Amino acid sequence: MDIIRKTRRIVEHNLIKTVVILAILVAAIGAAGVAASGGSILGALPADKMKEVAENPLTGRIAEEEPAPRPLVVSIDNVGDAIPQSWLSMADLIYEFPVEGAQTRIQAIYYGSFPEELGPVRSTRPYFVDLTREYRGIFLAHGWSPQAKEYLLSGVVPYINAMNSDCEFYRDSEKSAPHNSYIKWEEVKSKIDEEGWWEERQDIRPFLFLSGAQRNDGDAAEEISFRYSGSRYEFTYDRERNLYIRTLDGERYTDRETGEDITCSNVLVQTVESRVLDGAGRLEIDMTAGGEATLFTGGVAVKGAWSRDDLDSRTIFVDTEGNEFRLTPGSTWVEVVDQNCSISY
Repeated sequence: MDIIRKTRRIVEHNLIKTVVILAILVAAIGAAGVAASGGSILGALPADKMKEVAENPLTGRIAEEEPAPRPLVVSIDNVGDAIPQSWLSMADLIYEFPVEGAQTRIQAIYYGSFPEELGPVRSTRPYFVDLTREYRGIFLAHGWSPQAKEYLLSGVVPYINAMNSDCEFYRDSEKSAPHNSYIKWEEVKSKIDEEGWWEERQDIRPFLFLSGAQRNDGDAAEEISFRYSGSRYEFTYDRERNLYIRTLDGERYTDRETGEDITCSNVLVQTVESRVLDGAGRLEIDMTAGGEATLFTGGVAVKGAWSRDDLDSRTIFVDTEGNEFRLTPGSTWVEVVDQNCSISY
């Protein structure tokens, strides 16, 4: 019996040792895995924090790096020889505004990334500056109306304008003036650094976005047409890619640098009232007046309204029940349309 008891104790002792050794090995392997992924465990050597991912508040997309401290808003020509423009496909958000002559002008907002060159850059109007205030951005333009000049010189937003800047704008020989003004991103970034405009990160209020299998309810809307007397543009829904393809007067509307069609995930219509401001036909638009709104996303139209507390606040878009619009993640074209534009879908 003593031999049996002694043998049993030896076996139990060896079994305990084996379990302890296995536990230590498992813990070590787990610690190595956590450390490799940037985590940390109690009792282990400090490890780097796991790299956080950031969501772009303008697109709802996840990026490995945080967006810039503040966006860049660029006034882009949208007439004649200016088309096709460069790198509109990289913009997170694009606004299209009415201007004199029943034409439109684009305000491209770059936030997640910036193209190597920007253009063709064109002059500004006061309501473009209002937009820049909304997004706490840096404004880039070539030229200004008398009203916009006075507004910018008051210091409401940081800006670069070819009319009074030492930044080097250049003319693209493949386009005719005034539709051919360009500037390199490195030139813009150098000015941003010089002025310290990125030293303080701005808090950008995000849009709300759909997630997972969420969908909006609304009327079917796969063909959208906007008509001014001087221009006509369309968006056609591509169900397979869940994107809208833009055309101009029924013709392809492409990115000059990639040759690809310009597309977006959402078309957001913001209805305004404009009035003629001067003898040149320039317009005045109250960007805090509020009005009707329609969201086109996922092939449907959602009716609603927009409001804005003041010029330093974000515009809020809600449906007829007062719920804030939820966008499909991706880029958005915001069509700011006045009483001179007819819309059909």
